Amino acid sequence: MKSRAIILSLFLLFPLVSAFAQEQDSVRVDSVKLMPLDYGVKEIKPSFNGGDANEFSKWVNEHKIYPEEAKKSGIEGRVYTRFTITKEGKLTNVKLLRGVHPLLDEEAIRVIESAPQIWKPGLNYKGEPIDVNYTFPVLFDLPKE
Repeated sequence: MKSRAIILSLFLLFPLVSAFAQEQDSVRVDSVKLMPLDYGVKEIKPSFNGGDANEFSKWVNEHKIYPEEAKKSGIEGRVYTRFTITKEGKLTNVKLLRGVHPLLDEEAIRVIESAPQIWKPGLNYKGEPIDVNYTFPVLFDLPKE
């Protein structure tokens, strides 16, 4: 009988708890309203040249040089790299995660390391700059005949 009373009490109190949980503070950073703290969207990602990761991808594709020897040998694929955008907005610590061929791997690292340091750092939910790690693919594909 006691356990039934406890269970019944829990069912009656549950709607009240969820109603109170909806009143949460949100954070405002550079006039960008973030989601409430408990909803998972807590950070702002770094931006490259005023854009997002797609802007960086465009820059990489415009500046990578497909190695001639790789072209002649028909070598193509996706090179996976990892790097950090520091809280100061610097791209550092470029590493190869999964390579395709030494020629393509070297070019992927070269082009990422040569990128201009025009990053705006990522921010945590408090609006403080933070280091952010990226896994970034560099695609090398040959035109289809």
